Amino acid sequence: MRLEEVYKDAAAQGARIFAWDIGFADAATIEMGGQYGIFIDFRRCRTVADFGWRLAHEVSHCATGCTHRLSSPYDLIEKHEYKANRRQIETYLPLEKLRQAVALGYREPWQMAEYFGIPQEGVERALHYWQDIRQQKLD
Repeated sequence: MRLEEVYKDAAAQGARIFAWDIGFADAATIEMGGQYGIFIDFRRCRTVADFGWRLAHEVSHCATGCTHRLSSPYDLIEKHEYKANRRQIETYLPLEKLRQAVALGYREPWQMAEYFGIPQEGVERALHYWQDIRQQKLD
């Protein structure tokens, strides 16, 4: 995943990105009148890959329209997070890219994380989504 790709996606969604010490989260997206603000606490991002993956998730909230009040019921929050995670994976780590990595010999999540330039937890989430939820084979 290239950071440039995520920034272009954010621009296409009309989202503005701000560095902000949120306090309660690593990143958050706010929607107001159809405009989106993405706030990221850079101190919580360990690497550029970590930053890019968090930003991709927040951009996915914008693309799916899945934002909610902080006081929303837990089930609504989880539903919105699931939709944003699904869009993030399908957009930035689609099945074909994973299959190409496997064909090149990348088998372990840490290897794929280095190859794609995203955190290992992002690869693990994508593998779970494609293999366990969508029942797709990588090879």
